[in-house]
Amino acid sequence: MKQQCIQAVAQALGKKTLNQQEVQKIEQRVNDAMKSRARQDIQKWRNLSDAEKLKEAAEQVAIDIQSEVLRKKKTLVDDVLKQNRNIALQDHATLLSSDVVDRMVAAHGDMSGIQSIDSKARAIASIYRGELTDFYTNINGGLGVFVDEKIVKAIVQERFGKDSGNPLAKKISEKMGEVFENMRDRFNRNGGDIGLLDNWGIMQTHSAQKMALAGKEQWVNDATNNIDRNQYVNEDGSLYSDSQIKELLDYAFDSIVTDGASNIKIGKANYQGSSKVTNKHSESRILHFKDADAWMDYQSKYGGMQFVDLVEAHIASMSKDIALVETLGSNPKMAMKILQDAAKAKDTARGVDVETIGKIQKRTDTMFQEFTGGNTPASQVLANAGLAYRSMNVASMLGGTTLSSVTDQAMIAKTASVHGISYWKTFGELITQLNPANKDDRELARSLGLATEEMLGTINRWADDGLTSVHGKAEKIAKISNGVAAQVMRVSGLNALTAASKTAFSKMIMAKYGEMTRNKAWKDLSATDKELLEKTGINERAWQVMQLADPVIDRKGNKLMSARSIFEIPDNKLKHLGDPKKIREEVATQFQTHLLDEQGMAVVEAGLRERTWMTGGLRKGTGMGEILRSLLQFKSFPAAFLMRHGSRAYAQNGVKGKAAYGMSLFFMTTILGALVVQLKELANGNDPQTMWDSDDPTKTAKFFGRSVVQGGGLSVLGDIVAAGTDPSGRGITDFIAGPLGSDAKAVAGITVGNAMQWYEGKDTNAANEAFKLAKSKIPAQNLWYTKAAVNRLFFDEIQDSIAPDYRQRLLQKAEREQGRTRWWGDDMGDIQAPDFSGVVQ
Repeated sequence: MKQQCIQAVAQALGKKTLNQQEVQKIEQRVNDAMKSRARQDIQKWRNLSDAEKLKEAAEQVAIDIQSEVLRKKKTLVDDVLKQNRNIALQDHATLLSSDVVDRMVAAHGDMSGIQSIDSKARAIASIYRGELTDFYTNINGGLGVFVDEKIVKAIVQERFGKDSGNPLAKKISEKMGEVFENMRDRFNRNGGDIGLLDNWGIMQTHSAQKMALAGKEQWVNDATNNIDRNQYVNEDGSLYSDSQIKELLDYAFDSIVTDGASNIKIGKANYQGSSKVTNKHSESRILHFKDADAWMDYQSKYGGMQFVDLVEAHIASMSKDIALVETLGSNPKMAMKILQDAAKAKDTARGVDVETIGKIQKRTDTMFQEFTGGNTPASQVLANAGLAYRSMNVASMLGGTTLSSVTDQAMIAKTASVHGISYWKTFGELITQLNPANKDDRELARSLGLATEEMLGTINRWADDGLTSVHGKAEKIAKISNGVAAQVMRVSGLNALTAASKTAFSKMIMAKYGEMTRNKAWKDLSATDKELLEKTGINERAWQVMQLADPVIDRKGNKLMSARSIFEIPDNKLKHLGDPKKIREEVATQFQTHLLDEQGMAVVEAGLRERTWMTGGLRKGTGMGEILRSLLQFKSFPAAFLMRHGSRAYAQNGVKGKAAYGMSLFFMTTILGALVVQLKELANGNDPQTMWDSDDPTKTAKFFGRSVVQGGGLSVLGDIVAAGTDPSGRGITDFIAGPLGSDAKAVAGITVGNAMQWYEGKDTNAANEAFKLAKSKIPAQNLWYTKAAVNRLFFDEIQDSIAPDYRQRLLQKAEREQGRTRWWGDDMGDIQAPDFSGVVQ
């Protein structure tokens, strides 16, 4: 760095001189500042003398450095305050300090009053996702089967400043820009450092696999044709030469391809990583596309995600990072270690044994590692292959799960009772949400951040992976299978029913708070209401802010307290409480987190705690990791039910309170489980089962057992346990072994088993067994409303042609041992009304 430059920067900073370390750091800053100024107005910059260029760049660097110093000081103060607040939380009335830290990471059902980082991240994502309802609901065509490329192109054109002529695309683009900027601003105000890039239109992503297949020369040529050459400027204002462009793109290619797809950050290059989340998004882009067509051409050839997945990945990633910095500060990993050390010291001083503390903290570490993205796949190929296999199991095995979800009403009723809201009003709202004519009601709910995951068409509730997008090696098969699974869940009606259930419950809680905040101050709340609020994460300050918000009024006249209501509170109503923007974000997130946590009790689905408990944090993309995930598939849902409601039951006062909670829930789930058992029998083409037989108590006991299993958190078991009811012959051992164990058993039987039978001179049944295995993997073959017809008119015919006596023997055994008869016989001419006379004998 020339002495002239050193003096110019020192003068701008108000210093006599700079030390060597400062010189080295500032030199690059000066060069970058010159390039940035040149890009802003290249002709003006070229007309400046060298001295004037240096002066302007130095002044800009000085401003940047001073701003950075102030930002770092503010971040340090905020970090200390957050750390002190979190350590103070460890002095909990009922929990160990280590348990407090555990609940800070992932939601727990024990009503401890601690809102988790994971729940906050989901709440933040749902709020911002709700603002993009128009985007998510219009981007897909054909019931969500394909992406509408026309609207995608129009949106991208608008993002690059070109009038697409499509008013909807323009509206979506403007809202998209607003959401992205609000998230960037929120992250930065909590210590982040994401710069506002020049001419930034939209995120970009790269597939290392696609780039490697194309080769460096082809990629460089394509990239050169698509980039905006005016954005690549030297310090003196001259544009990059062809050789400079090639050198830059050569570097970008090597950086992306050698790092591997799992390490590529969207729109970034050569990011080496940092423990400080606030630095995570601070890198500059290498590729600046000249227009929307160039962006789309590049993404079609080398992109790693579809457009909707790209937007969703950005929202999900930013939401996690915002939740981390708002809760733990700019260095979450270090903050978590400090919290755990402080908790260990406090628990040890209270006489808690080291082994107990170690187990709790190990669980916490596993969950935190998973949440922060530390569990990256060891092999992208294995991870995607495992995802593809499990997604196909969802598509082929859970077409009847819509019937199983009837038992959700027991959990909804119980959670509604806890919150003092009417179950029947909740059920009425559910019916309203399911009515195809009430599109506006559903759109309002989504815009308020309700059931936004179902809006994306995810299979999160029943698939342990819960992914909607994949990228990297072996991505094609994973994308196809995941897409098929999502569509089966959609056409089965499960997505719609789940969304309606979530929305109905959440709206009734929102209506309760909308009314209460109109006429009750915190001091006027009953002891029961105040205790309930505090135990689910709403404190007096949040209540005071909610009182200042105007609820959203729905079509029925319900006054809905919502995150949107809180965000719309004017500054002048909040100034006496502090920074209005910060207060709105804090309380809106607090309220939305409360809604999602309680919604998760009413409509149970596995979260971070349950998923990591099942796998023990075993790494994805490893042989054992993928085998374990496949063996445990479909078990996280019952685990979530038992863990969440079990912990809430245990949190009730006294033995009587615990028993009352548990027994009432057991009774309701069993009653609804009995209904589901009979519905599934009818869907299978069978007559209803005997529920009561005065002469044979074993029949009643068997039916009661099935009802308990079907309703008590193991409803998926009812979809898989079908021994004696269809030609697949699956049984309870298949559920225990998981789909992978069942398939391995079937393959072994077809190959080794039949070979041994042949060698011993016994009759083999290889063709029939192969047919059963193949049938069990056909997507949508057991949709609840088509299963009987498809089996009778198609699969049964194939079964009879392969093994004429097998199915008949199976049916005779079922009738003999279980008294099962059928209302739909062997063909269309053998259909009669279901026989209900045997239900009670």
